[in-house]
Amino acid sequence: MARKLTFDDLETEIKALIIRPSDLKNVCLVSKQLHEIAVKPLYRNISFDLGGTNDTRLAGLLNPHNKGLKHIRRIRLYLANVRDRCNQKQQANFATRMLLEFLPEDVLEEFRWDDAWCPWEPFSTDNLLLLYKKQRRMKWLEVMDLDREVLPELKKNPKIQRDMFSHARKLALYPENRTSLNLCHFFVEKTTEVLEELIVHTNFDSDDPRGHSPPPGFPASSIDSRELHDSATGPGLLSRTIFSHMVPFEKCTPFKNLRSLHLHKVSLRYSTDTWCKFVDFTNLEHLSIYNCSGADSLFGQLCKSSNLPRQLKVLEIQHKDNAENEALIALDGFLCLVSGIRDLVLDMEHVKTLPAAAGIARHGKTLELLNVHCSQESIHVTTSVGDAEELVWDTEEFQKICNACTGLEQLSCAWPQTSLIRSPSEEWKAFETSALGHLKEMVTLHISTFPTNKPSTQLLPRTVYEQLLQGLAQRIFEMAKNGVPEPVDLTTGDAPAPDPPTDSVAESLTTTKSGRLHLLGFGISDKIYEREDSKNQILFLRSTCLSALGDIKTYAAPIGWVLRQFVEPRSEVLDFVLPRATTVPCRESGGLGSSGRWGGNEDDDGEFDV
Repeated sequence: MARKLTFDDLETEIKALIIRPSDLKNVCLVSKQLHEIAVKPLYRNISFDLGGTNDTRLAGLLNPHNKGLKHIRRIRLYLANVRDRCNQKQQANFATRMLLEFLPEDVLEEFRWDDAWCPWEPFSTDNLLLLYKKQRRMKWLEVMDLDREVLPELKKNPKIQRDMFSHARKLALYPENRTSLNLCHFFVEKTTEVLEELIVHTNFDSDDPRGHSPPPGFPASSIDSRELHDSATGPGLLSRTIFSHMVPFEKCTPFKNLRSLHLHKVSLRYSTDTWCKFVDFTNLEHLSIYNCSGADSLFGQLCKSSNLPRQLKVLEIQHKDNAENEALIALDGFLCLVSGIRDLVLDMEHVKTLPAAAGIARHGKTLELLNVHCSQESIHVTTSVGDAEELVWDTEEFQKICNACTGLEQLSCAWPQTSLIRSPSEEWKAFETSALGHLKEMVTLHISTFPTNKPSTQLLPRTVYEQLLQGLAQRIFEMAKNGVPEPVDLTTGDAPAPDPPTDSVAESLTTTKSGRLHLLGFGISDKIYEREDSKNQILFLRSTCLSALGDIKTYAAPIGWVLRQFVEPRSEVLDFVLPRATTVPCRESGGLGSSGRWGGNEDDDGEFDV
């Protein structure tokens, strides 16, 4: 008889697929064979919290006998969340220097800084030069403000220039003064022929964005907006400096390989004379517009056949509209013309209505991620219990979207109000029926609004509120697993035709299986960059438990924001930063754990070990 196959008999590739990302650390400790399988994905992406007590652990990580060092490809640096921040940045720069000195050469593809630290704080020029000398295969380069001018040193060293730009494909620019603008131009000019992704994030809002005087020899960062941005008379300082090698724009050749463009705080009012000249929008696959004035003008230009994107897969818009809602109108028209969007993220402030359902439904065959949040006023911190400032689709519009976008895997939007101490409202039930009845492929559902405990006038203790919210989450998971009744046609009000009588009541209901819903979230997180679990967001993971009689039941297991990304990678809809925060409508009295939070183990420094 043939020998029964075991786990050791499987191919290495199959074993790697079986191991979950959250188990990689433990798998490395099982055996030498499993260590070789798990060490590569475990060390591929690493994040460091520098400037704290954990800096002493770097010595163990950078030990030459550590077999995982050669597998590091991406590093992200954060400033540790500590109480005493005196000389923290100097300590973090020292730890960064030690990290760059002992890392193996030519292993990194990306070396990035958290936005809360760099680029809005001067970074060590010596550390940056050391990075360019030892890591010559990086695909991601960043240009930020430094503690001294580095451009003359780069121009004098042709070897660094040749090695630094030979593999670069992504470029992130963070200009905030004339010196950084000139450095941005140098990087753009060197990568023009091979550039695939470009990020431009400006910070010229104040004389001193960091709260202290600029370094000696550096000019003030403040530049008049009329001089900085494009106007009807010609390109502004931003465009004609960063892209000066392409002037005049009317005769320039657009970036040949640019497929992804991210713009932050860039004026686009006169984009037809600048950005539409040196960027070929027809070939873009990823377009992000964040807080850019005049975005409606850009959408108007993109609606023209000569600029209409033909391969657009990802569209991210975060914008504060004017009183006439010109950006929203232009965006609705653009969504009705473009096709094939896979990820759609819309965050609009000061708008009267949500984006039209027709424009979103047009992408129903390709849409996999939908994240839509709109508010009538620009309110960044929510104090009301009902979250009334965020707009909610009416049931008919929401049903149209769910009917069209049957392949949707991740959904984030506001839901109607309901009470945890009463039966769900009719509007809430209609949303449940539409989402769980039609979105069969949905894995992650994010509801940005919290249910209340009305008609009670007093807020519930947090422990009680979390228990009641867990019951509502469990109801949604059970409906996703077992199916929901066929939804009523909201346009005619007619219910589906009844099935022939049968012996079982359950068999007489026409049900639509969903089954794949795995993660459910309430509220908006305010701890994205700090990588901490937010008190203002509560997440539940679909799991199972045994009843007292031994039956297997669906269970909504609480989980933290940090841990969920390792348990369910298809939850990146929760990673988008929204310019508002929702508070849990309850009395703070501590959660189910000693820290008052669910998911993850918090240490003394406020960090979570995953």
